[in-house]
Amino acid sequence: MKKIKLKTMLSFFLVVATITLVSGCSKTQTKTMSSKESVSLKAKEVKGVTGDYQLAKSYPIQPKDQEHFDDSLITNQMDTFYGYKDQGKLFIKSNEMKAFDIFVNGKKIKVEKQQDNDWYQVNIGKLTINGDNKIQVSQVKEGHQAKLEIKIPYPELVDATKKNKKNDSLNLIDQIIQAEIKNGFTSAELVITKDGKMVKHSAYGQVNSYTQDGKRIESSATVTNNTLYDLASNTKMYATNYALEKLVSEGKIDVNQKVQTIFPEFKDQADDKIKGKNNLTIKEILQHQAGFPADPQYHNNNYDPTSKNLSTPNANQLYTQKREEVLDKIIQTPLEYQPGTNTQYSDVDYMLLGFIIEKVTGERLDTYMEKNYYAPLNLQHITFNPLQNGFKKDQIAATELNGNTRDGYIHFNNIRTHTIQGQVHDEKAYYTMGGISGHAGLFSNAKDLAIMTQITLNRGGYGAHKFFDETTMNDFIKPKDGNESYGLGWRRKGTTLYSWAFSPLADTSTVGHTGWVGTLTVIDPVNHVSIVLLTNSKNSPVLDKEQNPNDFVGNHYLTSGYGMVATLAFDSFENSNQTANDSKLIDMVTSKYNLIKEEKDYQTKPDKASLKALVQVLEQRKADSSEITSFLNSKKGQAVIEFTNQ
Repeated sequence: MKKIKLKTMLSFFLVVATITLVSGCSKTQTKTMSSKESVSLKAKEVKGVTGDYQLAKSYPIQPKDQEHFDDSLITNQMDTFYGYKDQGKLFIKSNEMKAFDIFVNGKKIKVEKQQDNDWYQVNIGKLTINGDNKIQVSQVKEGHQAKLEIKIPYPELVDATKKNKKNDSLNLIDQIIQAEIKNGFTSAELVITKDGKMVKHSAYGQVNSYTQDGKRIESSATVTNNTLYDLASNTKMYATNYALEKLVSEGKIDVNQKVQTIFPEFKDQADDKIKGKNNLTIKEILQHQAGFPADPQYHNNNYDPTSKNLSTPNANQLYTQKREEVLDKIIQTPLEYQPGTNTQYSDVDYMLLGFIIEKVTGERLDTYMEKNYYAPLNLQHITFNPLQNGFKKDQIAATELNGNTRDGYIHFNNIRTHTIQGQVHDEKAYYTMGGISGHAGLFSNAKDLAIMTQITLNRGGYGAHKFFDETTMNDFIKPKDGNESYGLGWRRKGTTLYSWAFSPLADTSTVGHTGWVGTLTVIDPVNHVSIVLLTNSKNSPVLDKEQNPNDFVGNHYLTSGYGMVATLAFDSFENSNQTANDSKLIDMVTSKYNLIKEEKDYQTKPDKASLKALVQVLEQRKADSSEITSFLNSKKGQAVIEFTNQ
C-alpha cells in the first residue's frame, strides 16, 4: 500500500469508492447518458443474504480499511468477478442508494423500486460476459454517512440441454456410444458444460451388462441420469484434492510442510536402503514424486513383486485388511527412489494424503467432504459406500463380473467372487480401508460431479459457497517442474501429453483425471468447459486372463478410450456440422479397420465389434450424406462391411 498523503485523504471524500451499480442519477445525467450506456433493472427484495461470496464489499472504502484502500483512488472503485453471458446476480444494500453509481462492464445500472436499508437482488445477466467481468461502484453524492454493500455469488450451472438437441457433434456422440453398447460395450453417463451451461446430460445402457460367465444380459435396470458410478481414481480429485485445497486456503495445511510434522512416527528407519521420509513434504506426495511404489497391494497376502506372476503364498510383509493398521504399513513401505528425483503415479500417495486430512480435521474423509462440500451444495448422488447410505444395487453401475479375481486368475484372503455392484472395486480401498480412502471409494452420478467441476471453473466457489481462494487453486493446477502433465494431484493436458484423454482441442491448461474402471474428468478453465464421462468398462469379461488379466473386453471400445467423446464435445461448441462429422466418421472407420488388419493388439473380437458399431452409425447417417453413401459403395467401404459381417 502506498503511503497516504494528507491531500489524498482530504480529497478522498470528494472522489470516492468502488463499484458500479447505480440506482439513480440526476436529471442532467439522464439527459446526457444514452440508452446504450445505462440499463434499467428490476430489483427483488430478499431476506437473509448469507453465505460466502466471490465478491463482497462495502463502500466507500475508507483509509482505515488498510486491506482494500489505495490512495490512487480509482482502484477503490473497480473490481472484477467471474461470470457467464446471460446469467448473474448482484445483491445490494444501501442507506442512501442515490449516493452511488453502479456499473457492470461499463453499463450503468438503474435499479427500479428499491428502498433504502433493505437487501435487493438484481439480475445482471443482460450485462455479463463469459469470464472476467468488471464492476464499478462510485460515490457521486457527498455524504459521510452514505454506505453501500454489494455481494456477487459464484455462477451456478444452468440447464441448456434442450437448446442443444440438434447439435450434430453431440448427437454423433450419442450414436457412437449407443452403437457400441449394442455391440458389446457396457454403459455410460455423460455431462458436458460450456460457459456455465449444461449442454449435454445423457445416460446409456444397463447397470449390469454381463453374467459372470460372460454372457450378455438382455434385461437389466436401465442407466439413468441419477445412476451412481464407481469413480475409482477420480476420488483423488473430488474428495482428497478438494479437501486439501480448502484446508490449504484456510491455513490449516501448508503443502510445503513435512509429513513428519503431522505424523511424528513417519520417519526413516536405520535399515532403509533408500531414505527420504524424514523430509518428505505434502507437495511431493501431491506431485507423485514421494518415492513410493505404484501399488504395494496391502490387501493381498500373496503379493510378491519378485515373482513372475507377482504371487507367492503369504509373501507380503505389508499385508493388512484392517484400516487401523494401514498407516503403519505405509510408514513401513520401502521407498523405490529418493523423493523428488522421479515421478511415479502411486495410490499410496493419496492413501497417505487421506490420512493427513483425517488427522488435521479430526474427521473421517467421507464425513469431512459431506459436511464441507456435498451437503452445502445439496448434492444427493455422491457418496462413499452407497449401499450403506440409502442406495440400492439397481441405482449403481456394476463393475467386475467375478469379484476381484480377474475371472479366476487372482487369489488372496477374503477375495470377492460375486459381481461387484455398490461396493468400491479398488482392492486397497475395499479390503484395507473399509471403502473410504483418499485414492478411491467415491461414487457419484455425472451431474453432481459437473457441479463439482464448476467449483474449479469458478476459481473456488459455487453459488453462495466459497471453498478455496483463487491463489490456492492456481497453485494446485499449475504444472510441476519437469513434467507439465502433473499439477498438485491434478493431471494436466500440457502441450500434448494428456491429449489422448482430454482431447487435442482442449487448452494446454486443462486439468482433470481418469479412473481405472472407466471414468473421466476434463476441466478447461480457458474455454470454460467441463466434461464428465462415467463408464463401467470393467463390467465385462477379461479377454485373456493368462496373457493379461487386466485386459477387459470393455477396454477395446472407443467410448472407454475417452478421447472420442472429449474431442467431439470440444468440437461441438464452434464447428459442429454434419459434413465435417461425416468425414470424421469415415476416417475413424477406415483407421479402425486398418489398425485391426495391421496391428496384432487390435485383432480382438471387441475391436471388431467397435468397428461394426461405427459402420452402423454410417448406415444411420447415410440418408443425409452423399459422402457417406459414396464411401459405403466404394471398394474400401465394401471391404469394411464384408469384414464386420464375417
